[in-house]
Amino acid sequence: MQRLNRGMLRRYDIPEHAPAEVRIVQFGLGETLLGVADRLLDAACPSLGIACVAPQEPWRGEGADPAGLLREQDCLYTLLVRGYRGETPVKDEVVVQSILCVADDPQEPARNPDLALGLLDTEAPDARACLAQAAALLSARYGAGLDGLWMVCLGGDIDCADRVRDAIAQINPDPGFAKWLGDACAFCPALADSLAFRADAKSAARQCAEMNYADGMLHLAEPYATLTIQAPAILGDVLGAGGGDIRIVDDLAPALADRRRAFDAGLFAMAAPGWLLGCSTLSDCMKHERLRHFVGRVYAEELLPADPAGRAALAPRVIQAFERFENPLNDNALLPSARPLLMRFRRAVLPIIRAWANENFEPPRLLSFALAATIMLYAGARPNAEGRYEIYRGTQVCALEDDPGVLAVFATLSHDMPPEALAYAALADRELWHGADLREIDGLEARVALDIANLQRRPDYLPE
Repeated sequence: MQRLNRGMLRRYDIPEHAPAEVRIVQFGLGETLLGVADRLLDAACPSLGIACVAPQEPWRGEGADPAGLLREQDCLYTLLVRGYRGETPVKDEVVVQSILCVADDPQEPARNPDLALGLLDTEAPDARACLAQAAALLSARYGAGLDGLWMVCLGGDIDCADRVRDAIAQINPDPGFAKWLGDACAFCPALADSLAFRADAKSAARQCAEMNYADGMLHLAEPYATLTIQAPAILGDVLGAGGGDIRIVDDLAPALADRRRAFDAGLFAMAAPGWLLGCSTLSDCMKHERLRHFVGRVYAEELLPADPAGRAALAPRVIQAFERFENPLNDNALLPSARPLLMRFRRAVLPIIRAWANENFEPPRLLSFALAATIMLYAGARPNAEGRYEIYRGTQVCALEDDPGVLAVFATLSHDMPPEALAYAALADRELWHGADLREIDGLEARVALDIANLQRRPDYLPE
């Protein structure tokens, strides 16, 4: 079977749109960049070529190194979009063509005078290595007297771009460089929102047989995808993107709050209970009658009442979230879709639990149970020979992606510990909760311990 390359596009009747020049540099080859940001840029800004800088560390993910595979495929990859837009089924095959080169050394694209924009995923597993590459490239441009860049920093909080700027300034302590960063560069927080994954070997083999060509970098994604960037309107002129799924906004906070309450919190509530119930995909969870009812109650009884905008404002987004969860045309793996689970908890759920307990002198019943289920899930994590943390369900193995320090703490625990001891150990460890001791929340420790006991007796337990 022929491997994907630029020479075969015309033979397969794939529309060609090779960009004329590199205008964007991206650091890393993760799923958020390739499956969301690059997909949207390829559609909205097809004249802007992308240079990828691979992180200088050994590839530890599944399958072959993406940098090598992209080079073998003339920097092309296929994105299969499966799902629904309203009542209309979507089955699109898109060959993303905007990536023009993959560099190991950031010095290669650094001296390109046409570069205008940089992309960095602050929450990728290799984010630290990619940050070092970004610092090296920007330092080289500063030293060569070249223009700065718009640095679009993908993340889940409004401060991610400021943290990137400060970290790069610390890597290169030259005072002149720090001033250049502030004067010549603009660091912009951004939210890339979609479920997108690199296909595993089994899915890739099946899909490639249908496409009749081989693609080692095949990605799967849902139709819903947005890239929202907090930046001056002039960035839209740089991109040449006129609205649509790439949005330039004055304030990213409303988009972040909306995503957290309508999507992240519900996904957190579903993920660990779903895994313990035997579900493997989001669609499995939605087909599980008791679990679907539980997630519906979480929204109706605890998330919607807590939303400051009111139930009516959030309800349409909740409906959309359920449609994304139950997508029957794309088997979104449960735990990879919810990663990193504890980050979703800290950002989307913990503030609700705190506010609820402050008002009612007890935590919300259903979200507290989801936290107990998550503790049970993470307490079973153990490092494999490659240092990646995994959990086990019978003969099934699933890798967990979260802060390595967090996973190392949970690896010292066990899901069959006495309930009170496990609840105490997890909630009291400040390293897990960014310096907080969750035992200080009224009633949470007792509630979590009781739910851990219920789950140890019956892994299929759900609160009535």
